[in-house]
Amino acid sequence: IFYRRTNTMAPTSNHQSREGSGAGDRPRTFRPIETTTTSPLKRKAPTELEMHAKPYGIKSNVNEDLGVSTEDIYEDMLQRQADFVGPQTFNSEAHYLPYRRYLVDWMSDVGEQNHLHNTTIHVAIVFMDKIFANPEVKRDQWQLLATACITVAAKYEEAEEHCPIIPELLKMTKLAGEGSKANVTPLAFRDGEVEVLKHLNWTLRAIPALHVVGYYLSKGAVFVDDTWQGRDLIEKIPRYVKKYADFFCNLTMQEYSFQKYLPSQLAAAILMASREALSVAPRWRPEMTALTGYEESEITPIFDHVWKYYAEQFPDRQDPRSISPRGVNQAV
Repeated sequence: IFYRRTNTMAPTSNHQSREGSGAGDRPRTFRPIETTTTSPLKRKAPTELEMHAKPYGIKSNVNEDLGVSTEDIYEDMLQRQADFVGPQTFNSEAHYLPYRRYLVDWMSDVGEQNHLHNTTIHVAIVFMDKIFANPEVKRDQWQLLATACITVAAKYEEAEEHCPIIPELLKMTKLAGEGSKANVTPLAFRDGEVEVLKHLNWTLRAIPALHVVGYYLSKGAVFVDDTWQGRDLIEKIPRYVKKYADFFCNLTMQEYSFQKYLPSQLAAAILMASREALSVAPRWRPEMTALTGYEESEITPIFDHVWKYYAEQFPDRQDPRSISPRGVNQAV
């Protein structure tokens, strides 16, 4: 059943970028913040006074637009991020890892067919990683539990009207309907969702790197005195940076080795990689340290990992900063 690699579209440079559409364009809402955390990382979110150069392309204040302090939300993400992803949970010997790429691609495909946000699918994959790392979870349970991870993530991340309709989802995933061997009923599927919640200890606030990247981009990831290929910035550069950041988030989610990094670290490295891919200079600057809380020396080893993997997946590109291939699936 895990049959198709994700059709994740890579960005293109030199004005060949495609506009986003569909579920990714729907407005997102912030969820209430809970109070407990097990994350050991504590970094102070930056203030606007620490930003020396003005961000380029930011036309409004996101705090005023949303009526919330996004710095507080970022601080909460930093405190919670290690609950699901990071060196404490990383297990390179997990029994499901030989099949993980197919699981990720399949879950992404189901999410696309149901018009779910990309962030929802990333959260569902984070749930899956935590659950499937348990050796007691048998292979004949994977399809049911992976599907339940998607619906649980959707119920937490999406507006109610955007959540998949269970009977239709069961037919789509071959858990029910004609040709299904499992023939799972909606009532039985609800039991599968409860099983997911139990495995997660009813903790649903997962923080993938894509969430953190969204915060960084909302504050501005390019600055007025940056250069692009040695020239002044043009209006489309912030949009190109976002497309590359989304691309790198999807690319690194497919490879389990990136799950050993804290999401905020990986997100910062993805920002660096996005700027590097577009030849935005400098690739790192003090304002980005103020934004992320990380010095360039802390992020460079992770950036090197991201960039090396990017180059390996697209070996036909002599210079990874050239126009990117159309999709991740072209690399295989």
